[in-house]
Amino acid sequence: MKATTILFSLGLGVCLLISTHTIAQSTSTQEKQIEKERVEQDKKRLSDADDLRKATKSNANHAKADAKDAKSKAVAAQHADKEAAAAAKQAKKSVRLEEKAQKNRMQADKQAKKAAKANRKASN
Repeated sequence: MKATTILFSLGLGVCLLISTHTIAQSTSTQEKQIEKERVEQDKKRLSDADDLRKATKSNANHAKADAKDAKSKAVAAQHADKEAAAAAKQAKKSVRLEEKAQKNRMQADKQAKKAAKANRKASN
């Protein structure tokens, strides 16, 4: 009876040892599979992040170029506004000078008429 108990215990121990080793191997295989999936997911995230970085950089370059273009257009518009203001100022000055010249011509005509009248009186 002692021998069967010992053999039974020894057989049970061996079975447990073999099953533990098999479970450990399957657990290790599952862990390796999970680790592979994690690595693949990490690679995909890195790739997506890299693509996003490139797209963001491209968008930033386009925005920078658009801003530069808008700035140059604003400077050109400001320059055109300054030129228009200067032209308007010059036109006002020209109008004032023309009015002054017209007034001087009218006065000269008046004086010429007076002189002509005085000549006629003097010759009579």
